[in-house]
Amino acid sequence: MMPGTSLIAQRTKSSINAGEQRFSEKGLKDNRYFFYFINSSISNFGNDENKIIFKKAIQRDIISQILYMKFLFHDSYIEIRKAQEILIDLYKNIIQNEILNTKKLLDDAAPDVIKSNKFIGKHYLELGYKSLVTSKQFMITGDNIRDSLFSMRLNQYVKAIKKAKLGKRYAMMSMIFTKLEKELFVKDYKSYNFEEIEKLIKKTDSETKKLLLSIHYDNYYKVIDKMSFYDKIWIKPDLNEINEYKEYLDKK
Repeated sequence: MMPGTSLIAQRTKSSINAGEQRFSEKGLKDNRYFFYFINSSISNFGNDENKIIFKKAIQRDIISQILYMKFLFHDSYIEIRKAQEILIDLYKNIIQNEILNTKKLLDDAAPDVIKSNKFIGKHYLELGYKSLVTSKQFMITGDNIRDSLFSMRLNQYVKAIKKAKLGKRYAMMSMIFTKLEKELFVKDYKSYNFEEIEKLIKKTDSETKKLLLSIHYDNYYKVIDKMSFYDKIWIKPDLNEINEYKEYLDKK
């Protein structure tokens, strides 16, 4: 063996491990945000299908964190990618639901807002429809990003969901201003804090109160129930449902 060959091999292996560790660290950091961002939508509005998908993504994320703690950076990164791939399908479902629900809320609010002929109500309604258009544009941009660039696609989908949520907030505020304008100072919705908007919603009729409260909490990434769906899965992750998990347990 030539002198220094073993040393070079060790350095190469060390460099590869360092690179895999960096990729894993960034992936874990990105996923922490992607899970946080979508959690309220699933917890407040998610159907059974979306919850099943979200659970699978959470399980992969938990496994990726366990593998990272075991210094198995390559395997950790594989699981990070699997979690992101699942999240892409979930995000697309949520975007489509958010766009449909936002449009329905705006369309339902429109007749009363237009009939009332209140400027502020109409203003928020227009902003809501503009946000809806922008949401669709971000969704299309995300759809056209290369399939393998999971994180970039998810970031575009985040923007799409944010705009759809904003559209729902504008629809909600147009309804509140139309129904309760005599009780309000006319100011931008950003000037109202969470508690003030919640109090205004509770003054609306009972038919829309529950829906508006759900929208309001979701806009602030809050969960109406005591515990979010994400936290419930972390308490009981059922990792044995993932076939690869048994193989990972034997790795050192």
